Amino acid sequence: MGDLRPSSWGVLARAEPFSDCFGYDRGTPIDRRYIEAFLTAGAHLIHPPLLEVGEDVYARRFAAGAVETDVVDIDPDNEDATLIADLCEQDSLPAARYRCVLLVQTLQYVRDPRAALVNVRRSLAPGGNLLVTVPGISRTDPVDDALMADRWRFTPAGLRDLLAEVFGPDSVRCRGYGGLRAATAFLYGLAAEEIGPLDESMEDAEFPIVVCGTARAGT
Repeated sequence: MGDLRPSSWGVLARAEPFSDCFGYDRGTPIDRRYIEAFLTAGAHLIHPPLLEVGEDVYARRFAAGAVETDVVDIDPDNEDATLIADLCEQDSLPAARYRCVLLVQTLQYVRDPRAALVNVRRSLAPGGNLLVTVPGISRTDPVDDALMADRWRFTPAGLRDLLAEVFGPDSVRCRGYGGLRAATAFLYGLAAEEIGPLDESMEDAEFPIVVCGTARAGT
């Protein structure tokens, strides 16, 4: 079949990424551009009272009107947290309180994603919405922390099945964002500003950098 090796590997010959922290030290991480596109498209679902993990940055940015937000974290040292809880521990969240939960890049760290989603489902008021994002093609988080170990990766079909088990299939919508060029750049730690415009409307099930989904709690 002849010599199928590339004539020149170019940047692909690098053994180390340009950034060791997802591109934060170079600009905007590429996955965050897709996450922001997803949240922009779903902004009509983001209403207080809200629950967000770690900090309330997306609640403040995307919620309509006055923002009433609880911030949950398992880390008791997080000064931004208003609620210290393990998402996998059932009944650790208040029941039927929230009209929207923003679960952004969180499920990869929990021990039991399904248990966490059951707990989140219980915390939603009837008709409340979950907006969730999870990593697809991504390096693992280099932070060495047993409490927050990077455990899981997802495909659109996998996230859809997981959400459907908890919320029911009719309320669930999932899609992958990315593409081969963006995924390659993301793995090398390049920032979004370095690779030019991204097609933020592009759905990609084959090379998803980030997988996003919505689910609605029954009335």
